[in-house]
Amino acid sequence: MDSTLVPLGERSEPFTHYCDPDEIYAFALAINDDNPLYRDGLATPPTYVVVPVLQAFLTGLAPLPPEATAGARGGAHGEHDLYIRKPLMPGMTLHTTAERCAVVTSKAGMNVFTRLVSVDDAGETVVEQFWSTIMMGAATGGSRGAEVPDHGFPEEARSNPVGTMWLPTTRDQTYRYAGASGDRATIHVSDVAARSIGFPGKFNQGMCTLGVVSRALIALAAGGDPRRVRRIAVRFASPSFPGQDIAVSVFDNGTTSEGSRSFAFEATSQESLILRHGRVEVEAP
Repeated sequence: MDSTLVPLGERSEPFTHYCDPDEIYAFALAINDDNPLYRDGLATPPTYVVVPVLQAFLTGLAPLPPEATAGARGGAHGEHDLYIRKPLMPGMTLHTTAERCAVVTSKAGMNVFTRLVSVDDAGETVVEQFWSTIMMGAATGGSRGAEVPDHGFPEEARSNPVGTMWLPTTRDQTYRYAGASGDRATIHVSDVAARSIGFPGKFNQGMCTLGVVSRALIALAAGGDPRRVRRIAVRFASPSFPGQDIAVSVFDNGTTSEGSRSFAFEATSQESLILRHGRVEVEAP
């Protein structure tokens, strides 16, 4: 793989998505979150913001040149960093543009970041997201492009634990999430497809896992109020599987320069780390 062959800076045309209140409630149920604020149309699950941008991410930009990814052993959702700049309320319409903004190389491979910006009808930014795809294998060319926001786990935060929550997942988790989100990749809904690339069976979509985990983040860091969440960032470490419990541990990380409360988090399942370098920022009460 050669990072110098990854085109950066191109921006897509806007993709428009109406955030239907029933779609939002169905999404909440698909991540096992029965918060009555979602049922009553008074709030939106923070990770629902992946739904209005999915088509912009998948089809808004030209595919990477084959020579840029030659030698890759496969790809996966690497990191996700979302900023809620303005409360996203049911019934809003979002217009999203995609821009491939950076490529970061490491021993693991080549991590390509796409910046997705969603504005409302008035042109005000509602959500900004950095969505990366990591291609695994040897990469040359080094890191290029914009500096992506940091969300590394501050080890000093471990001395300030807030709490740990255990969250169940269901046998049909990936199917319910596929229907509510539009993420129907075959490796998440077919044992045959998942086994063909070395997994024991279908596994949860990365954003499904983060959506389930967000229930604990809201409870432990935001006092149960999703409307206080301003940022959620994470690196996907390994997959979680339908029907297996997830443990989420949250740690106090102080206050940001903007005055928000900052928390670090990580998640495990079956004694394996599945989410690392987690960060959640919330408005102070």
